[in-house]
Amino acid sequence: MSLKEDIAKHKASLPLRYTQEWLQARFREFYATAEPELPPRFTAREWGMLGWGGKMMQRHLAFRSEGELQARLAREAPAHVYHSVAYYAHPSAGKMNEKQWQAADLIFDLDADHLPEMELLKQGKISFGALMEITRGQAVRLAEDFLLGDLGLALEDLQLVFSGGRGYHVHVRAPAVLELPSGARRELADYLTGLDADGERLLVDAGHVIDDGYKKKFRSDLRLPATDAPGWQGRVARYASAWLTEAQALPPDERLARLESLPGVGSKLAKRAQLDGTPQEVFDTLPRRAQTALRDAALIACAVHADEPVTGDLHRLIRLPGTLHGGTGLLARSVTLDELRDFDPYRQATALGDAPVKVRSAVKHPVAMGDIAALEPGEVAELPAAQGAYFMARGFATLEVEA
Repeated sequence: MSLKEDIAKHKASLPLRYTQEWLQARFREFYATAEPELPPRFTAREWGMLGWGGKMMQRHLAFRSEGELQARLAREAPAHVYHSVAYYAHPSAGKMNEKQWQAADLIFDLDADHLPEMELLKQGKISFGALMEITRGQAVRLAEDFLLGDLGLALEDLQLVFSGGRGYHVHVRAPAVLELPSGARRELADYLTGLDADGERLLVDAGHVIDDGYKKKFRSDLRLPATDAPGWQGRVARYASAWLTEAQALPPDERLARLESLPGVGSKLAKRAQLDGTPQEVFDTLPRRAQTALRDAALIACAVHADEPVTGDLHRLIRLPGTLHGGTGLLARSVTLDELRDFDPYRQATALGDAPVKVRSAVKHPVAMGDIAALEPGEVAELPAAQGAYFMARGFATLEVEA
C-alpha cells in the first residue's frame, strides 16, 4: 500500500473511531450510576461482555455481588452485557462440562428477523417500525395467550423484556420449567407456531354414517369448535368467528369478495356460502374448502415465531435487563404486560439523554428511528444524544467532528 493510500485509509477510519469513542463515553456515563436488573441467583450464572470495535466476547465471568458487577460495567462500559439462562455450580469454569449445569430459565426470543413479515420489509412493502409493532404484538400474544392461557403459568413467573434491539425476550422462571431438557423446550417453541398441528383435529368432525341399503358410508361434516375450547382449537374458533363477523358487516358485494379472498375459494364456492346467522352457524354451512382455508389462515395469523434455537439452548447467554444495547444505544428494559400492550421502544427505552450531538448520514437511503427522527442520505443533523446514538450505533451515521 502506498503512503497516499495509507493516509486515505487512515482518514476514512477516523469518523468510525470517533463515533465508537463517543458511544463508549456515553455508555460509561450511563453505567456510572446505573443499577441493572439482576436475575435470580445471579452468583450462579455465567456472565459475558462484548467490547467495542470487534473485540472478542469475554465469557466465563462470575460475580459475587451486585457492586462487583456495577464496578466492572462502570470501568469497561461494554457494548453488550449478557448472563446465562442456566444456573451452574461453577459458573466461571472455562469448559462447559466443568460448570456443572443445575437448571435453566425457559427463554423465548422474539426477534423481528424471524418473522415471516421480514420478507415484506425486504420488498419495501412495510417499514422497520411496522415490523417492530408486529414483534411487540407477538410478545403480547405469547405471554397472554400461550404462557398464561394454554400453559397456565402465573404472571409473576414471567419477566417481559424489550431486548434493546429488534424484539423482546420472555424469561420463564416457574419451578416446573427449570429442569426441562432441550428437546421439550424446542417442542414448546414449535407449539407456538402450530407446527405439525393435525388440521383435521382443529375442527370438529360431526360426520355420520349413511346407509343406502347396499353399504355404509361415513360422511365427514366439519364444524367450528367452541370459542372457549382449549389450545389451538379455541384459537382457530376465535379467529374464524371474528373473520366471519367482520364479513357479515360488509355490503353484499364486498362480503362476496372477502370470501373469494380465501385461498382456494373462487366465486363459485363463495356464492354457495350462507352468511346469515351466528359465526358458528355460518362456518358450519361453508363449503369444505372455505372451512379449511379459514382454519389455515388462523394457523398463520395466531402463530408466534420465537427463535427455536434460543429456547432449546440450555447454556444460552441472554442480554441483561437494565443495560444498553451496543447496536442501538437503547435500554434493554423490563416491562409489565400492561405496558407491553402499547410499548414504544423509541420513546420508552432511551437512556442517553437530550444533550445535542451532530451526526452525518453514512448510508445511501433514508433511515428512521420509528416516527421520532429520520436522516436523509448525506444529511448532517443535530439530534438529542439518544437519537444520535441510535443512528450511530446502528451504523447509519457517524459523529460529525468539527474541523
